[in-house]
Parts: sequence; structure tokens; C-alpha cells
Amino acid sequence: MRILLVSDFYPPAPGGLEAHVRRLGHELHRRGHDVTVVAGGGLPDTPSTVDDGVRVHRIPGGLRRLPGAYGKHGRAFHPPWADPAFRRVLEGIIGSTEPDVVHAHGWCEFSVVAAAGARPVVVTLHDYGLRCPKKNLLRGGEECREGRGLRCLTCQGPEQGIVKRGVLSAALGYTVPRFTGRVTRFLAVSEHVARRHRETRGISVQVIPNFLDLPEGAWSPPGEGLLFVGPGDRHKGLPVLLDAVRRMPPDLARLHVVGTAGPPGGVSGVAFAGRLSGEPLWRRYRESAVVVAPPIWPDPCPTVVLEAMAAGRPVLGTRIGGMPDLVIDGVTGTLVPPGDPAALANAAISLLSDPERVALMSHAAYARSRDFATSTVVDRIESVYVDAL
Repeated sequence: MRILLVSDFYPPAPGGLEAHVRRLGHELHRRGHDVTVVAGGGLPDTPSTVDDGVRVHRIPGGLRRLPGAYGKHGRAFHPPWADPAFRRVLEGIIGSTEPDVVHAHGWCEFSVVAAAGARPVVVTLHDYGLRCPKKNLLRGGEECREGRGLRCLTCQGPEQGIVKRGVLSAALGYTVPRFTGRVTRFLAVSEHVARRHRETRGISVQVIPNFLDLPEGAWSPPGEGLLFVGPGDRHKGLPVLLDAVRRMPPDLARLHVVGTAGPPGGVSGVAFAGRLSGEPLWRRYRESAVVVAPPIWPDPCPTVVLEAMAAGRPVLGTRIGGMPDLVIDGVTGTLVPPGDPAALANAAISLLSDPERVALMSHAAYARSRDFATSTVVDRIESVYVDAL
């Protein structure tokens, strides 16, 4: 099958969506498919490359020409409408590769449906981008129940600013109803993402989760202490976790933080390791007893939970977003309300005080991680492609 994957960005650009598309492309190529990737973030003269057998075209978008356009880390994002510059190059690539199916990830989906013609289009919803200009449905530290609309203008946060947010919200209100009917199949990475998008008229969504290349090696007994992996952003819940650790007895208040630097002077009982990847990261997982993932936003399908289970570690998480899809409360981990440091501290104390319970959860988490192996999940995505033809 000839498959075209289209993504807002592609590695080495950071991000879970970008890594997802790369893993998907590699697995599809390994299975014998002819895979091409088109991603934003390129310049007019950016050459095409081959990434382990997958052709990658990085093409420019129109917003890069606009000073102050919506972007992050020097990258101009694809807008929530068909970008004429992006669409024009994409149409040429579609014409030359003649894909059997086009699979879009991110707001580039608007250009994809405009450029694909009669070809089947599959869209994976990795976040809440059709409901929220910020894509995170976070308003004042809680999940926004309304989604896009006039309330977006009063939504506080560093993302975009009121003018850009207003433009994006208005654009979504116009483009989404005209876009959804041209998509052959919508996929969502969790039931929560699917449910919030089903609230948008005309969207029928199938849930297929994120996936992970599982590390080699057998299950190992739990280590000691708590582990947090991720940036120190408020919405990831690290401030809540640090507050929880301060409430714990000193003999149990041992936390390793990977992915962010610590504050000046540090925090008692907390060791900050900065960023880790590969085997050093897996070793850190195995050295822990419990992995804590306490987001206050409706995280769609947190990769850290998949990694924790693959390492055979139970997860102490928050009951929000896609977390309940991954963590079986009382079996592979424990779930508490988001933004509640007292509940988080009490749950951590309960787990760390009961090594036998943690060991049982550890076995269960390791077994459950097999449901999210790359080969298992891509089987399901392949079936969607076949059905879409």
C-alpha cells in the first residue's frame, strides 16, 4: 500500500505527536508499505531526506512569512485552515506519489482534505485542536467544558494572546463544520479525546491509542521512591507533586525528577536529573517503585504512562483526560483527583508503605504494556487503512 503521512512537524522537532508519526512510518515501512512523510517547518529549498527507508519532505507554510505569527520555539504552526502555500506543495507530492490513503496528524489536516481530492483521508486527533485554539482545553487550571467560542477571548494563559486566540477560535468555528464531512475516518488517542470531539456535530471517532517500542528485558522487581518524568510546566502537575512530597513523612519523601532542572536551593527529598533518554531513562524507571504522572490538564494519552508500564512500574496518576484509559485504578496503579496535593500525598504514602501491593501492580502494569506495543497498535491502524479504501 502507498501511504502518505502528513504532520505539522517531524523529528528532530520535539514532541510526542512528531515521535508518534516517526514510529508509525518506520513500522509501516518495516511491513512492506511504501511510506512518504510530509511535514511542516521546512524552507523553500529544504531537500527531501530518507529516514530509515521513509521519504521525508519538509515543506514551508504560509505563516512563516508573517512576523509574530502563531508559533513556538521558532516554529510557525500550521493554521486551522487550508494553508495555500502548504497545500500547493502537498498537492504536487500527492500527484507524484499517488498514495492509496493519506493520514493527517495536527492542524495540517485542513490542508490535507483540501489537497487530497477523492483519496481516503484518515485523521488522528492527538489533542483537542478542533475544540480549543490552545489545543489543551485548559481554562483557569481546570478542563474547559465549552470548547471554542466567545469564552476563548477571556481564557487566561501565555498561549497566543487574546487577538491570536480570537482569530483561531473564529477560524475553527468556520472551518471545522466544513472539514469534518471530507474525512473518511477520525481516530483519537483516547476515549476522552474521542468523547470531547463527538460533541462536535458530524464527527464519528474510533479510539486507537498511542504506542511504544517496548524495551528489551524481563520484568524486574520495583526499586525505591517516586519518579516524575516530564517538563516542569504547571499543567503537567509537577508543582502539585512537589507540594505533595512536602506533606509526606521524611522516610518516604524520596522523589526523582527527570526532564527539568530544579529550583534554586533545591527541594528537600527531591533529586533533579535534567533530561534523559534511551537506556539511562529506562534505568531510572526501573530504579523507582512508583511513577507519578499528575497532570491537571486532560492529557490525551501520556507517553510517560506507557513508558512506566513498559518498565513494569505502577502509575500514580490523576483521574483526568486519557489517564483512565491507561491506568486500571487499583490494578496497574492508583488514580486521584487532579490538582489535589493532599490526595496525591496520601496515595503515595499508601503505595510506598505496601511493597507487596506495589509488586503486584508492577506485574500487572508490565503485562498491560503489551497492549500498547507498536506492533499491536499498528495492526489496528493498518485495518483502518484497508477499510478506508
